[in-house]
Amino acid sequence: MPNGPSPDGAPYLLFVSSLQPRKDPVAAIEALALLGGDAPRLVLVGPDKGGRAEAERAAERTGVTNRVEFRGHVPLDELAALYRGAACFVFPSRYEGFGLPVLEAMASGTPVVTTRAGALPEAAGDAAILVAERNPVELAGGIERALADRDRLVAAGLERAKRFTWADTARRTLAVYRELL
Repeated sequence: MPNGPSPDGAPYLLFVSSLQPRKDPVAAIEALALLGGDAPRLVLVGPDKGGRAEAERAAERTGVTNRVEFRGHVPLDELAALYRGAACFVFPSRYEGFGLPVLEAMASGTPVVTTRAGALPEAAGDAAILVAERNPVELAGGIERALADRDRLVAAGLERAKRFTWADTARRTLAVYRELL
């Protein structure tokens, strides 16, 4: 599935998170509208946590309803395939304590566009395009840059994700404990 798990094989942008205001699916939809009709469609994966209706209204308001797909919760094997097949992972969160979906996308070989909010810059490092939160114009520009610089971002993301394995995290945590004792 070189272009992702879709019946027509068309490229897509991927958003993975619960649909709630702080994850800002509306910004992803507004950015899609700004990209124009030739942009890949947007697939949103995750449960509704009070934000789906607003996201659907944003798709209607911006005229991209036919280019936005709400998948809800998907099984892990399907999620992994969606990550691997995406043209770009879009994560416009307004705040994150860490940002695991960013690393999941990177580990899947998918370029990432995310915000500078919370701990996302720490998780993403220089392996993603970082944009301001609550800014669909900047997000759209970031998506364009990610699609144009895909090879570099994929390589950098794969390397970045290696730094966050469970084994590596356990070793670093143990080192901190030993230093404190």
